Amino acid sequence: MKNLYKLRHVGLLSLLLILFSCTEDPISSTVTFYPDMTLNGDRITVLTQGDTYTEQGIISTENGVDLEVTTTGSEDVDPNTPGVYDVYYSSVNSDGFSKELRRTVIVLSAQPSAVDLSGTFFRNGFANNITRVSDRVYTSDNAGGVSRTDAANVNNLINFTFYNIDDVQIYAPYQEDTTPTGIDVESNIGTIVSPNNFTWVLYASAFYGTAVRNFVR
Repeated sequence: MKNLYKLRHVGLLSLLLILFSCTEDPISSTVTFYPDMTLNGDRITVLTQGDTYTEQGIISTENGVDLEVTTTGSEDVDPNTPGVYDVYYSSVNSDGFSKELRRTVIVLSAQPSAVDLSGTFFRNGFANNITRVSDRVYTSDNAGGVSRTDAANVNNLINFTFYNIDDVQIYAPYQEDTTPTGIDVESNIGTIVSPNNFTWVLYASAFYGTAVRNFVR
């Protein structure tokens, strides 16, 4: 009889647990649509000193609905002063998640360059071949100045475009997949020390770090 009572008691508790569990609120989930942002115009805008800068803005939406865009830095772009200017655009979706895009505006001196950086420069004895594309535009085939024969470097030689801004400043804007291994790179505003010497810092993967890289010929 005691065993029968215990079985009835356990059965009653189980039934109550089932009933209470059925009255709990179901688990709900939501889908977040992050801001979908598209720049109007180019991500890298190159002007010659004296040109007019026209802010083109961006399109930002959340699941097809327009979002408000906050723009900063556009008021600082001075097309009459050679240099590098960054314009930032940000949006926040209905769930409070934000996203930001950047446009880089490069203003090149209108004066014909007195410095020709084409040729071969060396860093620690390792060659970096510079090709002049136009008066202030160049390409570099080993921007990190690393050994070309070291097996660890063969697929990590940075090949990118950079600008001689005003015969003093040089700059490589953010560029993707500059190596066979897919390294994305941007430089700081480097320095042309002389026609035979320049320096810059590369912001790339940990493979390169942020050391000042000095090139001479």
